[in-house]
Parts: sequence; C-alpha cells; structure tokens
Amino acid sequence: MPKAFKAFRFNPQLYASFKELASKNGYTVTGALEKFMSCAVEHGLVFPSAAQVEDVEAEARIMLAWLKKRIYWVSLVGGGEQTSTRGRLLDLLPKVNDASLKKEIEEALKKSH
Repeated sequence: MPKAFKAFRFNPQLYASFKELASKNGYTVTGALEKFMSCAVEHGLVFPSAAQVEDVEAEARIMLAWLKKRIYWVSLVGGGEQTSTRGRLLDLLPKVNDASLKKEIEEALKKSH
C-alpha cells in the first residue's frame, strides 16, 4: 500500500530545531512525527488540558488560603514530607492562567516573607 503524501508548512527555525532534536534521539523528522502521532492516538494528546489548568488553579487557591491563615507547612499526598506553602505557591505561579489569582498570590507572597 503506498504511503499518503501530506504537506505541512513549519516555521524554518522550529523545523531545524526539531530536526536536530529528533536526530539526537535516533529519529528522522518523519519518524519522530509518526511516533508522536502514535502516542497521541494511544494516550490522548499530551498538551496541558483545561482540566489540568483548573486543577493547578484550585491547588493554588487552597495553598493561598492556607498561607493567609498562617499555615506555612503542609503534608501533601500520603501525609509524608512537609511542603512549604510559599514554595508550592512559587512553583504553581507560572502555571496559573487567571490574572487576578496570579496577582493575589504574588501580593500574598510579598507580604508573608
């Protein structure tokens, strides 16, 4: 069975960087794209979804509420090691899309230190 011909237009710098990365990992550009498509079909797209962003923002709101109540250390999943609420908020900050929440976190971190 002959292969279907499909044409794509890419940003030249992006294509060159992708080609170099694929080559370093033992793939051709076509092979890397084929592998990506296969994984996407098997596992679903690997891009951050809206649900993941919502989860990050929900966690950030909870951590922010705890910080405002002067709870500076918490045990996360499994009750194991203690995690700093300030540190966790700093980790979450770049992942928060809601501008007002981001500003509120920033202000709280400035005040609490």
